[in-house]
Amino acid sequence: MKNFLRQVITSNYIKLRITKALGTLVAVTVIFLCIIGCTKNDPSDSTQGEQRSNPTNNSPKKKNINPDELGVISKIKAAKWEEIDDPSEDGWETEFLANQANKQLKELGNLFFNEGSLNDLVTSGIATDPLTPESLELIFEDKNITVHKGNKNENQLKKGTQHLEKELNSVRQIRTGSDDDNHAKFKIIGIKKETESAQKKFTTEVLFSLNFRTEKNVIEKHASWSVQWDEEQEKPKIDKIRVLSFNQTTSSQSEKIFTDVTGSALDSNDCYKTQLSYGMNHWLSRLPVRAMLNRFGTPGISIGDVNGDGLEDIYLCQEPGLPNRLFIQRKNGTLMDVSAEWGVDWLEDSRSSIIADFDNDGDQDLAVAVYGMLLIAKNDQQKRFVPAMALKTSWSTASLAAADYDKDGLLDLYVCAYVQEDNGESIGAANNQFVYHDAENGASNLLFKNETTESGKLSFANATEEVGLNINNHRWSFAASWEDFDNDGDQDLYVANDYGRNNLYRNDSGKFTDIAANTNTEDSASGMSVTWADYDRDGRMDLYVSNMFSAAGNRITEQQQFKSKTNNKIRGRFRRFARGNTLLRNIGSSFEDKSISAGVNMGRWAWGSNFVDLNNDSLADLVVANGYLTSKEETGDL
Repeated sequence: MKNFLRQVITSNYIKLRITKALGTLVAVTVIFLCIIGCTKNDPSDSTQGEQRSNPTNNSPKKKNINPDELGVISKIKAAKWEEIDDPSEDGWETEFLANQANKQLKELGNLFFNEGSLNDLVTSGIATDPLTPESLELIFEDKNITVHKGNKNENQLKKGTQHLEKELNSVRQIRTGSDDDNHAKFKIIGIKKETESAQKKFTTEVLFSLNFRTEKNVIEKHASWSVQWDEEQEKPKIDKIRVLSFNQTTSSQSEKIFTDVTGSALDSNDCYKTQLSYGMNHWLSRLPVRAMLNRFGTPGISIGDVNGDGLEDIYLCQEPGLPNRLFIQRKNGTLMDVSAEWGVDWLEDSRSSIIADFDNDGDQDLAVAVYGMLLIAKNDQQKRFVPAMALKTSWSTASLAAADYDKDGLLDLYVCAYVQEDNGESIGAANNQFVYHDAENGASNLLFKNETTESGKLSFANATEEVGLNINNHRWSFAASWEDFDNDGDQDLYVANDYGRNNLYRNDSGKFTDIAANTNTEDSASGMSVTWADYDRDGRMDLYVSNMFSAAGNRITEQQQFKSKTNNKIRGRFRRFARGNTLLRNIGSSFEDKSISAGVNMGRWAWGSNFVDLNNDSLADLVVANGYLTSKEETGDL
């Protein structure tokens, strides 16, 4: 395999990757902070330091720093950053008030688990709804989980702290476990300053989540509050709480839905102890090269029965310099690393893979998207993979999707790609071709038509332009998924793009037309993944797209001074970037957005998502994988 790869990889691979990494990581950070303002990153971040360093003979010698001094240095830099990032000095009074209110809400959160006084948090004239509505409707129940929804609080607003004290006391009396098992968190997603009143007041929209353990159960409460604040004193105080929505989930501690078996399944392998168990942060500083996507730790996995024993096996893609892994499943559920024996312990920067039968010989072959190419390996007698093809692709491959789009009985492959091969110059404020909310300068995606003959020799050809998939094809794509959304018997294609509009390509006898603009499926945001299911069981496949949620983005984009010289349509596009995930219900000729009414938009900083029936009741449930690199100081943004 190593000799095979040397024929298709040149020394420019390393040179380009290093140069691009230096440019793009800084650019991405700058453009995101400038436009959305979602996070407050620590400027002492080690990766930024690496990018800026350019040692010369005249450079000062490095000072050996005592580890005890590091905390002091960090605090000094943090203090300097707070001087720069001061919304009260920048004309963003609403952000200053939101920060103040957030500190007060954190103190309120502590009172759910610890005794304390409300005097510094609420006004003497406070009025609240019951924080847990008195009337709860049962909306789901099985042996593990019970879900209740709160009805709207009509005429339940009451003066004084009675409702608030009742909620705090009820949790404190029944909660058990350590602080790690219990938490109360708030996200301020909207803020409005009351200018007409003589009193100094403002109102925030708050997402509230409470999680705690009792002797038998785990209880989760999720609510949306409208909180009115009085800012007559040094710190704002809560004057009114209205509960806008509420739901509560109770799950049994004795009947777990899922159990983490990573260690028990993998710990018999040396690679688990010496590499996989260390985590991504450990390896980021040790990679031989680093592109912008490496920082996020996003290589994919694929599942399939490669040795024909009826058990699903796992192929794990990894970052450059770390070997990809093939794990064969044993009958007892443990996994055995056979990467070297099967010839697939490749060291190239691998982004995603698919295990599928590409030559119709009855066993599972392997396709892996690495930077700059698509590698296809043939399954040889269910004992090893033999490299068959290396297809040139755009440089920054992302994910793969397979389907028989032309109905010839052979699986074809669609390759998503992200950034162009341009040293990272295509992204960021310095590039006048990069439009954050509607970027059209990303790398091009490719469709490879499977032309394998009866001889069994794998063969694929680039058919992107021939079938019309070259239209709207430079949009920084992360993921794609095939599905027959219009029930005409052929596979259509949806593509989720990072900086703006997505694509819905309708398949008409093997030719594609992008109809997203006419079907309400562009979902202009930060598309990360896409999944299909008929969630409402009306016979039509519906669509769920992972995007990014940001509390700060929701607040800021609603303010009058945000991009005040831009028209409302563009302002709305920016606002959409912070809203979160999207559920699109198929209504035949078009789709309708059900994200908010179904309560599935707040998936945090979402990456992968899947419709899956978790409890075997024939209904499509949703699983969303989320997260991001963030500081130890939780901002509450994501």
